[in-house]
Amino acid sequence: MNNATIMGEGFFIFDEVNTSLLHDVGSGYVLCEQDGFLYFIVDKSSETDKIKIVDVQQPENPLFVGSYELEDLESLVDFKISENIAYMLTELTIFAEYRFSVATLNISDPTNPVRLGSSALERINSFRADSLEHISIYKNYTYVSSNELLIFDCSNRSLPVKVANYTSTGGYLHINNDFLYLVWNGVTIYSLADPVNPFYLGEVKSTKHPTTGSGVYGNYVINSFLDSGIQVYNCTDPTQPTICGDYDFPEWQLYTEGNIQDMEIVEDRVFTGGGELYIFDISNPQNLKRIARKNFGDQNISRITVANNYMYLTILNNIRIYSNVENSLGRNLGIGIGVGLSVVVGVLLVIWWKKKRG
Repeated sequence: MNNATIMGEGFFIFDEVNTSLLHDVGSGYVLCEQDGFLYFIVDKSSETDKIKIVDVQQPENPLFVGSYELEDLESLVDFKISENIAYMLTELTIFAEYRFSVATLNISDPTNPVRLGSSALERINSFRADSLEHISIYKNYTYVSSNELLIFDCSNRSLPVKVANYTSTGGYLHINNDFLYLVWNGVTIYSLADPVNPFYLGEVKSTKHPTTGSGVYGNYVINSFLDSGIQVYNCTDPTQPTICGDYDFPEWQLYTEGNIQDMEIVEDRVFTGGGELYIFDISNPQNLKRIARKNFGDQNISRITVANNYMYLTILNNIRIYSNVENSLGRNLGIGIGVGLSVVVGVLLVIWWKKKRG
């Protein structure tokens, strides 16, 4: 099933406004953008990992404003922000045993992030190399997915306390309208009427693998896959979720441009990054429309973050900033492609010159 529509590849103006935020500070990747500040992790083999904070209210002139250095032997697994508090899932490796904890960081002043506290270390004996560890925030609780679903009470942010754990598969976690969506080889839905005791409602298995990204759009869950495009799940009835939409790459694109390593949903658009950048219109989730495509040569996009018409792309362990402006006229005419600003200006000049001569 491939009920996606390609509408002339859209007409987007992409303009690179910053070639690399990292420069000589090491390699890294974007964590998120929040309220005009970009958070990213910097990894230097000779130093402890650091979270850097950059003021991107003017993305053309990003300004480093703060940083937080993780503790010795500590690495960051996942990072979420809620109400000026950053929740960090951290991993501490001691004697080859994987130990995780939930830590909180006060970022109300981005120039001076302050660690508030950490939970006790949790050993995950059933850790698998192919499992996905993620966190999600709901009220005063932090949910951690691994090979267990762990729930932490964070009402005292200086001391998160584990209050429950359940057998799980690991995977992406979403919480929307008091429902928890666990994404791993499909979508499993739980009610959070009692936040400490998630109640199983229903599930749907994916027909594609492996999952590389996931997001929620209204009552729909949208997943991306490494070489298999996108799949949409209708969760309007949480007891009976169903597959309702697909996008498959043409065979000739599969092993070149046709892979997805990350995705992000912004309003009614899905941005995917991998061998190429793709943008989809999901205003009708059951009929995806691919509206833009941009090639970055042989440089894969491993992470993509989109905010306020700017894209923050992690490419080859560097972070590059692109402005992203959509012009619906070209798409409606079915003639557009993702192009740079200079190309658009050149075309407009040619049109003006021809009109002048005529």
